[in-house]
Amino acid sequence: MGTALLVIALGGTVGCDALKPPTACSVSVAPASITLPVNGATTIVGTAFNCDGNSIRNKRVSFSSSNSAVATVTSEGNVIAVSVGTAQVSATADGKSASVQVTVTPEQAATVTLSPSTVTLRRTNTRQFTAVARNSQNVVISGRTFRWASSNSATASVDQNGVVTALAPGNVIISAESDQTTGTANVIVTEIPVGSCSLNPTNTKITVSQQTQPAVTLRDTANNVLSNTNRPIAWSSDNEVAATVSGSGLVTGRRAGTSRITASSVEYPSVTCQANVEVVDARIVTARITPTSGSLRLGIPRQFASVLTDSVGGNIPAGRVVSWTSATPTIATVNSTGLVTGLALGTARIAINAEGATDTLTLQVTRVPVTIVRVSPTSSSVIQGGTVQLSTTIEDSTGTTVTDRTVEWVSSDPTRATVSGTGLVTTLAPGSVTITATSENRSGNASVTIQPIPVDSIAVSPATYSFALNAANKSFAIRLLDSNGNQLFNRSVNVQSTTPSVATAQANSQGTVISINASIVGTTTITLRALNSNGQPEGKTSTVTITITAATTGLKRAP
Repeated sequence: MGTALLVIALGGTVGCDALKPPTACSVSVAPASITLPVNGATTIVGTAFNCDGNSIRNKRVSFSSSNSAVATVTSEGNVIAVSVGTAQVSATADGKSASVQVTVTPEQAATVTLSPSTVTLRRTNTRQFTAVARNSQNVVISGRTFRWASSNSATASVDQNGVVTALAPGNVIISAESDQTTGTANVIVTEIPVGSCSLNPTNTKITVSQQTQPAVTLRDTANNVLSNTNRPIAWSSDNEVAATVSGSGLVTGRRAGTSRITASSVEYPSVTCQANVEVVDARIVTARITPTSGSLRLGIPRQFASVLTDSVGGNIPAGRVVSWTSATPTIATVNSTGLVTGLALGTARIAINAEGATDTLTLQVTRVPVTIVRVSPTSSSVIQGGTVQLSTTIEDSTGTTVTDRTVEWVSSDPTRATVSGTGLVTTLAPGSVTITATSENRSGNASVTIQPIPVDSIAVSPATYSFALNAANKSFAIRLLDSNGNQLFNRSVNVQSTTPSVATAQANSQGTVISINASIVGTTTITLRALNSNGQPEGKTSTVTITITAATTGLKRAP
Protein backbone atom coordinates (compact mmCIF):
# COMPACT_ATOMS: atom_id res chain seq x y z
CA MET A 1 0.00 0.00 0.00
CA GLY A 2 2.76 2.38 0.85
CA THR A 3 4.74 1.43 -2.24
CA ALA A 4 1.85 2.19 -4.56
CA LEU A 5 1.42 5.61 -3.03
CA LEU A 6 5.14 6.24 -3.59
CA VAL A 7 4.92 5.21 -7.20
CA ILE A 8 2.03 7.43 -7.74
CA ALA A 9 3.83 10.30 -6.19
CA LEU A 10 6.67 9.80 -8.58
CA GLY A 11 4.29 10.09 -11.37
CA GLY A 12 4.54 6.75 -13.05
CA THR A 13 4.60 2.97 -12.71
CA VAL A 14 7.73 0.57 -12.66
CA GLY A 15 7.64 -2.81 -14.46
CA CYS A 16 8.74 -6.14 -12.93
CA ASP A 17 11.71 -6.45 -15.26
CA ALA A 18 13.13 -3.27 -13.87
CA LEU A 19 13.53 -5.01 -10.47
CA LYS A 20 15.44 -8.08 -11.80
CA PRO A 21 19.29 -8.28 -11.64
CA PRO A 22 20.96 -7.76 -15.00
CA THR A 23 21.96 -10.75 -17.08
CA ALA A 24 25.36 -12.26 -16.24
CA CYS A 25 28.03 -11.96 -18.89
CA SER A 26 30.65 -13.95 -16.84
CA VAL A 27 31.09 -15.91 -13.62
CA SER A 28 34.12 -16.43 -11.35
CA VAL A 29 34.70 -18.92 -8.53
CA ALA A 30 37.05 -18.72 -5.53
CA PRO A 31 39.32 -20.23 -4.43
CA ALA A 32 40.93 -21.27 -7.69
CA SER A 33 41.80 -24.83 -6.42
CA ILE A 34 40.91 -26.96 -3.43
CA THR A 35 42.61 -29.93 -1.72
CA LEU A 36 40.61 -31.77 0.93
CA PRO A 37 41.00 -35.01 2.83
CA VAL A 38 38.14 -37.52 2.67
CA ASN A 39 35.22 -36.14 4.78
CA GLY A 40 36.80 -32.69 4.68
CA ALA A 41 34.64 -29.70 3.73
CA THR A 42 35.08 -26.11 2.61
CA THR A 43 33.01 -23.33 1.01
CA ILE A 44 33.47 -21.82 -2.43
CA VAL A 45 32.09 -18.47 -3.64
CA GLY A 46 30.61 -17.90 -7.11
CA THR A 47 30.31 -14.31 -8.37
CA ALA A 48 28.38 -13.15 -11.50
CA PHE A 49 29.56 -10.12 -13.50
CA ASN A 50 27.59 -7.89 -15.97
CA CYS A 51 28.91 -6.95 -19.33
CA ASP A 52 30.62 -3.96 -17.83
CA GLY A 53 32.61 -6.24 -15.57
CA ASN A 54 30.79 -5.25 -12.44
CA SER A 55 29.60 -7.84 -9.98
CA ILE A 56 25.90 -8.34 -9.89
CA ARG A 57 24.38 -8.16 -6.45
CA ASN A 58 21.91 -10.79 -5.43
CA LYS A 59 22.51 -12.73 -8.60
CA ARG A 60 21.54 -16.33 -8.10
CA VAL A 61 24.48 -18.67 -8.72
CA SER A 62 24.04 -22.43 -8.79
CA PHE A 63 26.74 -25.04 -8.01
CA SER A 64 27.41 -28.53 -9.39
CA SER A 65 30.07 -31.27 -9.19
CA SER A 66 31.44 -33.18 -12.13
CA ASN A 67 31.98 -36.28 -9.92
CA SER A 68 29.78 -36.43 -6.88
CA ALA A 69 31.47 -39.76 -5.94
CA VAL A 70 34.61 -37.76 -5.22
CA ALA A 71 33.16 -34.44 -4.05
CA THR A 72 29.70 -32.96 -3.61
CA VAL A 73 28.61 -29.34 -3.39
CA THR A 74 25.54 -27.81 -1.79
CA SER A 75 23.45 -24.96 -3.25
CA GLU A 76 25.26 -22.64 -0.82
CA GLY A 77 28.67 -23.69 -2.21
CA ASN A 78 29.68 -26.06 0.61
CA VAL A 79 32.09 -28.62 -0.92
CA ILE A 80 32.32 -32.00 0.87
CA ALA A 81 35.11 -34.54 0.06
CA VAL A 82 33.67 -38.02 -0.41
CA SER A 83 36.49 -40.23 -1.69
CA VAL A 84 40.01 -40.00 -3.03
CA GLY A 85 40.16 -38.47 -6.52
CA THR A 86 39.50 -35.24 -8.38
CA ALA A 87 36.30 -33.43 -9.42
CA GLN A 88 35.37 -30.13 -11.03
CA VAL A 89 32.96 -28.02 -9.01
CA SER A 90 31.22 -25.36 -11.15
CA ALA A 91 29.40 -22.12 -10.39
CA THR A 92 26.76 -21.17 -13.04
CA ALA A 93 24.59 -18.05 -13.63
CA ASP A 94 22.52 -17.31 -16.79
CA GLY A 95 24.34 -20.04 -18.64
CA LYS A 96 27.74 -18.63 -17.77
CA SER A 97 30.01 -20.76 -15.50
CA ALA A 98 33.40 -21.13 -13.91
CA SER A 99 34.88 -24.14 -12.16
CA VAL A 100 37.45 -25.09 -9.55
CA GLN A 101 39.32 -28.40 -9.33
CA VAL A 102 38.82 -30.27 -6.08
CA THR A 103 41.51 -32.82 -5.15
CA VAL A 104 40.48 -35.31 -2.44
CA THR A 105 43.33 -36.96 -0.54
CA PRO A 106 43.18 -39.90 1.92
CA GLU A 107 41.85 -38.94 5.30
CA GLN A 108 44.52 -38.22 7.98
CA ALA A 109 44.22 -39.79 11.39
CA ALA A 110 44.24 -37.33 14.24
CA THR A 111 43.93 -39.96 16.98
CA VAL A 112 44.37 -43.75 17.30
CA THR A 113 42.60 -45.63 20.07
CA LEU A 114 43.36 -49.23 21.11
CA SER A 115 40.92 -51.58 22.72
CA PRO A 116 41.27 -52.83 25.34
CA SER A 117 43.39 -50.00 26.72
CA THR A 118 44.62 -52.06 29.69
CA VAL A 119 44.58 -55.83 30.10
CA THR A 120 46.18 -58.50 32.32
CA LEU A 121 47.22 -61.75 30.62
CA ARG A 122 48.69 -64.94 32.00
CA ARG A 123 51.81 -66.22 30.37
CA THR A 124 51.07 -68.12 27.11
CA ASN A 125 47.64 -66.42 26.77
CA THR A 126 46.74 -64.42 23.65
CA ARG A 127 44.41 -61.47 23.13
CA GLN A 128 43.05 -59.71 20.03
CA PHE A 129 43.49 -55.94 20.14
CA THR A 130 41.67 -53.52 17.80
CA ALA A 131 42.71 -50.05 16.72
CA VAL A 132 40.40 -47.21 15.58
CA ALA A 133 41.61 -44.10 13.77
CA ARG A 134 39.64 -40.84 13.95
CA ASN A 135 40.03 -37.62 12.03
CA SER A 136 40.23 -34.16 13.51
CA GLN A 137 36.42 -34.08 13.71
CA ASN A 138 36.59 -37.27 15.78
CA VAL A 139 34.99 -39.18 12.91
CA VAL A 140 36.10 -42.82 12.58
CA ILE A 141 38.32 -43.43 9.56
CA SER A 142 37.54 -46.86 8.17
CA GLY A 143 39.77 -49.19 6.22
CA ARG A 144 43.01 -48.13 7.87
CA THR A 145 46.07 -50.39 8.16
CA PHE A 146 48.06 -50.11 11.39
CA ARG A 147 51.66 -50.89 12.24
CA TRP A 148 51.73 -52.85 15.52
CA ALA A 149 54.69 -52.95 17.93
CA SER A 150 55.63 -54.13 21.46
CA SER A 151 57.91 -52.19 23.82
CA ASN A 152 59.37 -55.52 25.05
CA SER A 153 58.85 -58.47 22.76
CA ALA A 154 60.40 -60.79 25.38
CA THR A 155 57.49 -60.03 27.69
CA ALA A 156 54.69 -59.90 25.11
CA SER A 157 54.74 -59.98 21.31
CA VAL A 158 52.18 -58.61 18.86
CA ASP A 159 51.64 -59.55 15.23
CA GLN A 160 50.50 -57.17 12.51
CA ASN A 161 46.92 -58.28 13.01
CA GLY A 162 46.96 -56.99 16.58
CA VAL A 163 47.13 -60.42 18.28
CA VAL A 164 49.13 -60.12 21.51
CA THR A 165 50.90 -63.19 23.00
CA ALA A 166 52.02 -63.14 26.67
CA LEU A 167 55.52 -64.63 27.02
CA ALA A 168 57.00 -63.67 30.39
CA PRO A 169 55.89 -61.84 33.54
CA GLY A 170 56.18 -58.08 33.34
CA ASN A 171 54.62 -54.91 31.90
CA VAL A 172 54.65 -54.01 28.22
CA ILE A 173 53.22 -51.25 26.00
CA ILE A 174 51.46 -52.34 22.79
CA SER A 175 51.24 -49.62 20.14
CA ALA A 176 49.44 -49.16 16.80
CA GLU A 177 50.47 -46.38 14.38
CA SER A 178 48.80 -44.77 11.37
CA ASP A 179 49.71 -41.51 9.64
CA GLN A 180 52.49 -41.12 12.27
CA THR A 181 49.80 -41.03 14.93
CA THR A 182 50.16 -43.71 17.61
CA GLY A 183 47.80 -45.24 20.12
CA THR A 184 48.92 -47.41 23.03
CA ALA A 185 47.60 -50.01 25.44
CA ASN A 186 49.13 -51.38 28.67
CA VAL A 187 49.54 -55.15 29.02
CA ILE A 188 50.42 -56.82 32.32
CA VAL A 189 51.73 -60.39 31.98
CA THR A 190 51.50 -62.66 35.02
CA GLU A 191 52.64 -66.21 35.59
CA ILE A 192 50.31 -69.10 35.24
CA PRO A 193 49.26 -69.85 38.82
CA VAL A 194 50.59 -73.03 40.40
CA GLY A 195 47.75 -75.28 41.46
CA SER A 196 49.66 -78.27 42.82
CA CYS A 197 53.07 -79.97 42.98
CA SER A 198 54.48 -83.45 43.49
CA LEU A 199 57.89 -84.98 44.36
CA ASN A 200 59.33 -88.07 42.79
CA PRO A 201 60.22 -90.46 44.28
CA THR A 202 57.95 -90.08 47.25
CA ASN A 203 59.99 -92.58 49.30
CA THR A 204 63.80 -92.93 49.19
CA LYS A 205 66.37 -94.88 51.20
CA ILE A 206 69.96 -93.63 51.32
CA THR A 207 73.01 -94.30 53.45
CA VAL A 208 74.70 -91.76 55.70
CA SER A 209 76.57 -89.15 53.58
CA GLN A 210 74.75 -90.23 50.43
CA GLN A 211 72.74 -87.66 48.47
CA THR A 212 69.52 -87.75 46.47
CA GLN A 213 67.69 -85.14 44.40
CA PRO A 214 63.86 -85.39 44.38
CA ALA A 215 62.28 -84.13 41.16
CA VAL A 216 59.50 -81.59 41.60
CA THR A 217 56.61 -81.35 39.12
CA LEU A 218 54.39 -78.23 39.05
CA ARG A 219 50.84 -78.19 37.65
CA ASP A 220 48.33 -75.42 37.04
CA THR A 221 44.74 -75.41 38.27
CA ALA A 222 43.75 -77.41 35.18
CA ASN A 223 46.34 -80.07 36.09
CA ASN A 224 48.58 -79.15 33.18
CA VAL A 225 52.32 -79.56 33.79
CA LEU A 226 54.15 -76.25 34.18
CA SER A 227 57.79 -75.49 33.48
CA ASN A 228 59.93 -75.10 36.60
CA THR A 229 61.93 -72.28 35.03
CA ASN A 230 61.71 -69.09 37.08
CA ARG A 231 59.32 -70.77 39.51
CA PRO A 232 61.13 -70.55 42.87
CA ILE A 233 60.76 -73.49 45.26
CA ALA A 234 61.45 -73.43 49.01
CA TRP A 235 62.85 -76.69 50.46
CA SER A 236 62.82 -77.85 54.07
CA SER A 237 63.48 -80.94 56.18
CA ASP A 238 61.51 -81.80 59.31
CA ASN A 239 64.50 -83.72 60.76
CA GLU A 240 67.85 -82.19 59.87
CA VAL A 241 69.62 -84.55 62.27
CA ALA A 242 68.79 -87.35 59.83
CA ALA A 243 68.84 -85.45 56.52
CA THR A 244 69.34 -81.91 55.30
CA VAL A 245 68.16 -80.37 52.05
CA SER A 246 69.82 -77.57 50.10
CA GLY A 247 68.15 -74.62 48.43
CA SER A 248 68.15 -76.55 45.17
CA GLY A 249 66.51 -79.65 46.71
CA LEU A 250 69.65 -81.80 47.14
CA VAL A 251 69.10 -84.09 50.14
CA THR A 252 72.11 -85.33 52.15
CA GLY A 253 71.96 -88.15 54.67
CA ARG A 254 73.50 -87.15 58.02
CA ARG A 255 72.56 -89.85 60.52
CA ALA A 256 70.36 -92.91 60.62
CA GLY A 257 66.70 -91.83 60.82
CA THR A 258 63.75 -90.61 58.75
CA SER A 259 63.10 -87.12 57.41
CA ARG A 260 60.16 -85.60 55.53
CA ILE A 261 61.32 -83.30 52.76
CA THR A 262 58.87 -80.53 51.80
CA ALA A 263 58.88 -78.43 48.62
CA SER A 264 56.76 -75.25 48.63
CA SER A 265 55.97 -72.76 45.86
CA VAL A 266 57.38 -69.37 46.84
CA GLU A 267 54.70 -67.67 44.70
CA TYR A 268 51.89 -69.74 46.15
CA PRO A 269 52.99 -70.85 49.62
CA SER A 270 49.85 -72.94 50.09
CA VAL A 271 51.02 -75.26 47.31
CA THR A 272 53.31 -77.88 48.94
CA CYS A 273 54.37 -81.48 48.35
CA GLN A 274 56.38 -84.00 50.41
CA ALA A 275 58.68 -86.99 50.09
CA ASN A 276 60.03 -89.34 52.77
CA VAL A 277 63.78 -90.03 53.02
CA GLU A 278 65.07 -92.88 55.20
CA VAL A 279 68.75 -92.67 56.16
CA VAL A 280 70.57 -95.87 57.17
CA ASP A 281 74.15 -96.65 58.20
CA ALA A 282 76.14 -98.00 55.26
CA ARG A 283 77.56 -101.52 55.47
CA ILE A 284 81.34 -101.49 55.51
CA VAL A 285 82.66 -103.54 52.62
CA THR A 286 86.28 -102.44 52.40
CA ALA A 287 88.75 -100.88 54.85
CA ARG A 288 91.96 -99.26 53.70
CA ILE A 289 94.94 -97.76 55.55
CA THR A 290 96.13 -94.45 54.11
CA PRO A 291 98.69 -93.56 53.03
CA THR A 292 99.13 -96.95 51.45
CA SER A 293 102.94 -96.91 51.45
CA GLY A 294 105.91 -95.14 52.99
CA SER A 295 108.57 -95.53 55.62
CA LEU A 296 108.77 -94.91 59.33
CA ARG A 297 111.58 -92.99 61.01
CA LEU A 298 112.91 -94.53 64.15
CA GLY A 299 111.37 -92.83 67.18
CA ILE A 300 109.25 -90.37 65.17
CA PRO A 301 105.47 -91.03 65.35
CA ARG A 302 103.53 -90.97 62.09
CA GLN A 303 99.74 -90.63 61.76
CA PHE A 304 97.82 -93.02 59.53
CA ALA A 305 94.10 -92.99 58.75
CA SER A 306 91.43 -95.48 57.71
CA VAL A 307 89.15 -95.12 54.68
CA LEU A 308 85.92 -97.14 54.81
CA THR A 309 83.70 -97.73 51.76
CA ASP A 310 80.24 -99.22 51.38
CA SER A 311 78.87 -101.64 48.80
CA VAL A 312 78.42 -98.94 46.16
CA GLY A 313 81.90 -97.52 46.64
CA GLY A 314 80.81 -94.54 48.69
CA ASN A 315 82.99 -93.31 51.52
CA ILE A 316 81.62 -93.96 54.99
CA PRO A 317 81.98 -90.93 57.28
CA ALA A 318 83.88 -90.99 60.55
CA GLY A 319 82.21 -92.48 63.58
CA ARG A 320 82.44 -96.20 62.85
CA VAL A 321 84.61 -98.34 65.15
CA VAL A 322 88.04 -99.16 63.68
CA SER A 323 90.56 -101.39 65.57
CA TRP A 324 94.29 -100.77 65.04
CA THR A 325 96.92 -103.46 65.86
CA SER A 326 100.63 -104.03 65.30
CA ALA A 327 101.74 -107.47 64.17
CA THR A 328 105.35 -106.52 65.06
CA PRO A 329 105.12 -104.70 68.41
CA THR A 330 108.88 -104.87 69.00
CA ILE A 331 109.48 -102.99 65.73
CA ALA A 332 106.56 -100.51 65.85
CA THR A 333 103.48 -99.77 67.96
CA VAL A 334 100.14 -98.20 67.00
CA ASN A 335 97.51 -96.54 69.18
CA SER A 336 93.72 -96.54 68.79
CA THR A 337 93.76 -93.53 66.44
CA GLY A 338 96.36 -94.90 64.01
CA LEU A 339 99.46 -93.13 65.36
CA VAL A 340 102.41 -95.44 64.57
CA THR A 341 105.79 -95.17 66.36
CA GLY A 342 108.95 -97.01 65.23
CA LEU A 343 110.86 -98.67 68.07
CA ALA A 344 113.61 -100.56 66.26
CA LEU A 345 115.09 -100.85 62.79
CA GLY A 346 113.31 -103.46 60.68
CA THR A 347 110.00 -104.28 58.96
CA ALA A 348 106.73 -103.47 60.75
CA ARG A 349 103.17 -104.58 59.90
CA ILE A 350 100.12 -102.53 60.94
CA ALA A 351 96.54 -103.84 60.57
CA ILE A 352 92.99 -102.46 60.90
CA ASN A 353 89.61 -104.18 61.36
CA ALA A 354 86.29 -102.38 60.83
CA GLU A 355 83.25 -104.61 61.25
CA GLY A 356 85.06 -107.50 59.55
CA ALA A 357 86.70 -105.46 56.80
CA THR A 358 90.52 -105.56 57.20
CA ASP A 359 93.69 -104.11 55.70
CA THR A 360 97.42 -104.49 56.42
CA LEU A 361 100.29 -102.07 55.79
CA THR A 362 104.00 -102.97 55.75
CA LEU A 363 106.48 -100.28 56.80
CA GLN A 364 110.26 -100.10 56.91
CA VAL A 365 111.55 -98.51 60.12
CA THR A 366 114.67 -96.52 59.28
CA ARG A 367 116.87 -94.02 61.01
CA VAL A 368 116.14 -90.35 60.70
CA PRO A 369 118.41 -89.18 57.86
CA VAL A 370 121.45 -87.01 58.45
CA THR A 371 121.11 -83.45 57.19
CA ILE A 372 124.12 -81.65 58.71
CA VAL A 373 127.74 -82.71 59.33
CA ARG A 374 129.97 -80.20 61.11
CA VAL A 375 133.73 -80.69 61.53
CA SER A 376 135.66 -78.94 64.30
CA PRO A 377 137.94 -77.22 64.48
CA THR A 378 137.03 -75.79 61.07
CA SER A 379 140.60 -74.67 60.52
CA SER A 380 143.98 -75.43 62.18
CA SER A 381 147.67 -74.85 61.67
CA VAL A 382 150.16 -77.67 62.38
CA ILE A 383 153.93 -77.92 62.10
CA GLN A 384 155.02 -80.55 59.62
CA GLY A 385 155.09 -83.95 61.27
CA GLY A 386 152.58 -82.93 63.91
CA THR A 387 149.00 -84.19 64.33
CA VAL A 388 145.59 -82.66 64.99
CA GLN A 389 142.44 -84.43 66.17
CA LEU A 390 139.24 -83.46 64.32
CA SER A 391 135.73 -84.31 65.53
CA THR A 392 132.21 -84.19 64.03
CA THR A 393 128.81 -83.04 65.15
CA ILE A 394 125.98 -84.73 63.20
CA GLU A 395 122.34 -83.63 63.14
CA ASP A 396 119.38 -85.49 61.66
CA SER A 397 116.40 -83.95 59.84
CA THR A 398 114.67 -83.17 63.14
CA GLY A 399 117.64 -81.10 64.31
CA THR A 400 118.67 -83.73 66.84
CA THR A 401 122.38 -84.44 67.37
CA VAL A 402 123.08 -88.11 66.70
CA THR A 403 126.15 -90.18 67.58
CA ASP A 404 125.29 -93.56 66.08
CA ARG A 405 126.17 -92.77 62.45
CA THR A 406 129.20 -93.96 60.48
CA VAL A 407 131.62 -91.23 59.42
CA GLU A 408 134.12 -91.54 56.56
CA TRP A 409 137.25 -89.29 56.66
CA VAL A 410 139.13 -88.23 53.51
CA SER A 411 142.19 -85.98 52.92
CA SER A 412 142.32 -83.84 49.76
CA ASP A 413 146.12 -84.46 49.52
CA PRO A 414 147.45 -87.59 51.25
CA THR A 415 151.03 -86.61 50.31
CA ARG A 416 150.79 -83.68 52.68
CA ALA A 417 148.48 -85.09 55.36
CA THR A 418 146.62 -88.29 56.10
CA VAL A 419 143.51 -88.77 58.25
CA SER A 420 142.51 -91.82 60.25
CA GLY A 421 139.05 -93.33 60.63
CA THR A 422 138.70 -91.44 63.91
CA GLY A 423 139.61 -88.01 62.42
CA LEU A 424 143.29 -87.90 63.54
CA VAL A 425 145.24 -85.87 60.96
CA THR A 426 148.98 -86.61 60.56
CA THR A 427 150.96 -84.03 58.63
CA LEU A 428 153.67 -85.06 56.15
CA ALA A 429 154.68 -82.05 54.09
CA PRO A 430 154.11 -78.30 54.19
CA GLY A 431 151.02 -76.89 52.45
CA SER A 432 147.24 -76.87 52.89
CA VAL A 433 144.78 -79.76 52.80
CA THR A 434 141.02 -80.09 53.20
CA ILE A 435 139.75 -82.86 55.45
CA THR A 436 136.19 -84.02 54.64
CA ALA A 437 133.89 -86.00 56.94
CA THR A 438 130.92 -87.71 55.25
CA SER A 439 127.90 -89.43 56.77
CA GLU A 440 124.91 -90.61 54.70
CA ASN A 441 125.90 -88.43 51.73
CA ARG A 442 126.13 -85.34 53.90
CA SER A 443 129.58 -83.77 54.33
CA GLY A 444 131.47 -81.24 56.42
CA ASN A 445 134.98 -79.84 55.85
CA ALA A 446 137.94 -78.52 57.81
CA SER A 447 141.11 -76.93 56.48
CA VAL A 448 144.57 -77.81 57.84
CA THR A 449 147.59 -75.64 57.13
CA ILE A 450 150.93 -77.49 57.52
CA GLN A 451 153.81 -75.27 58.50
CA PRO A 452 157.40 -76.34 57.71
CA ILE A 453 159.64 -77.44 60.69
CA PRO A 454 161.52 -74.30 61.73
CA VAL A 455 165.27 -74.12 61.23
CA ASP A 456 167.13 -73.91 64.54
CA SER A 457 170.72 -73.59 63.28
CA ILE A 458 173.01 -73.87 60.25
CA ALA A 459 175.99 -76.23 60.61
CA VAL A 460 179.15 -75.29 58.66
CA SER A 461 182.36 -77.24 59.07
CA PRO A 462 184.99 -75.98 58.87
CA ALA A 463 184.19 -72.33 59.50
CA THR A 464 187.00 -71.05 57.24
CA TYR A 465 187.56 -71.70 53.51
CA SER A 466 190.16 -70.49 51.01
CA PHE A 467 189.63 -70.51 47.24
CA ALA A 468 191.84 -69.55 44.38
CA LEU A 469 190.46 -66.71 42.39
CA ASN A 470 190.20 -68.84 39.28
CA ALA A 471 189.18 -72.10 40.96
CA ALA A 472 186.49 -73.98 39.04
CA ASN A 473 184.61 -75.02 42.16
CA LYS A 474 184.22 -72.45 44.85
CA SER A 475 181.53 -73.88 47.16
CA PHE A 476 181.07 -75.55 50.51
CA ALA A 477 178.38 -77.67 52.19
CA ILE A 478 175.94 -76.56 54.92
CA ARG A 479 173.32 -78.36 56.90
CA LEU A 480 170.06 -76.81 58.13
CA LEU A 481 169.15 -78.37 61.48
CA ASP A 482 165.96 -78.35 63.57
CA SER A 483 166.01 -78.18 67.32
CA ASN A 484 166.48 -81.95 67.47
CA GLY A 485 169.50 -81.88 65.20
CA ASN A 486 167.62 -83.28 62.21
CA GLN A 487 168.63 -81.95 58.82
CA LEU A 488 166.01 -79.92 56.95
CA PHE A 489 165.86 -79.44 53.23
CA ASN A 490 164.33 -77.11 50.68
CA ARG A 491 164.55 -73.98 52.79
CA SER A 492 165.59 -70.48 51.86
CA VAL A 493 168.90 -69.17 53.23
CA ASN A 494 169.82 -65.52 53.41
CA VAL A 495 173.51 -65.04 52.50
CA GLN A 496 175.35 -61.76 53.24
CA SER A 497 179.01 -60.84 52.50
CA THR A 498 180.85 -58.28 54.64
CA THR A 499 183.11 -57.43 51.66
CA PRO A 500 181.10 -58.03 48.55
CA SER A 501 183.85 -56.49 46.43
CA VAL A 502 185.95 -59.51 47.29
CA ALA A 503 183.26 -62.16 47.01
CA THR A 504 179.48 -62.77 47.25
CA ALA A 505 177.67 -66.04 47.84
CA GLN A 506 174.24 -67.69 47.43
CA ALA A 507 172.59 -70.89 48.64
CA ASN A 508 171.00 -73.52 46.46
CA SER A 509 167.21 -74.24 46.63
CA GLN A 510 167.74 -77.36 48.75
CA GLY A 511 169.61 -75.33 51.39
CA THR A 512 172.66 -77.65 51.28
CA VAL A 513 175.37 -75.80 49.31
CA ILE A 514 176.79 -72.26 49.37
CA SER A 515 178.41 -71.11 46.08
CA ILE A 516 181.09 -68.35 46.09
CA ASN A 517 181.36 -65.69 43.43
CA ALA A 518 184.93 -64.31 43.78
CA SER A 519 185.94 -60.96 42.27
CA ILE A 520 189.34 -60.05 43.69
CA VAL A 521 191.92 -61.41 46.12
CA GLY A 522 190.94 -60.71 49.65
CA THR A 523 189.01 -61.91 52.67
CA THR A 524 185.26 -61.58 53.50
CA THR A 525 182.92 -62.95 56.10
CA ILE A 526 179.78 -64.73 54.86
CA THR A 527 176.77 -64.59 57.21
CA LEU A 528 174.13 -67.35 56.87
CA ARG A 529 170.57 -67.35 58.28
CA ALA A 530 167.48 -69.40 57.36
CA LEU A 531 164.23 -67.73 56.19
CA ASN A 532 160.75 -69.07 56.87
CA SER A 533 157.92 -69.32 54.34
CA ASN A 534 157.04 -65.69 54.96
CA GLY A 535 160.60 -64.56 54.21
CA GLN A 536 161.29 -63.83 57.86
CA PRO A 537 164.60 -64.86 59.50
CA GLU A 538 164.46 -67.90 61.75
CA GLY A 539 166.98 -69.85 63.80
CA LYS A 540 170.57 -68.95 64.67
CA THR A 541 173.07 -67.11 62.49
CA SER A 542 176.24 -68.85 61.26
CA THR A 543 179.37 -67.18 59.80
CA VAL A 544 182.10 -68.45 57.49
CA THR A 545 185.39 -66.72 56.66
CA ILE A 546 186.25 -66.86 52.96
CA THR A 547 189.73 -66.05 51.65
CA ILE A 548 190.28 -65.52 47.95
CA THR A 549 193.88 -66.09 46.82
CA ALA A 550 195.75 -65.68 43.59
CA ALA A 551 196.91 -69.25 43.70
CA THR A 552 195.43 -71.62 41.15
CA THR A 553 195.13 -74.41 43.61
CA GLY A 554 191.78 -75.69 44.69
CA LEU A 555 190.10 -75.51 48.03
CA LYS A 556 192.46 -75.14 50.97
CA ARG A 557 191.75 -74.94 54.59
CA ALA A 558 193.26 -71.98 56.35
CA PRO A 559 195.86 -72.82 59.00
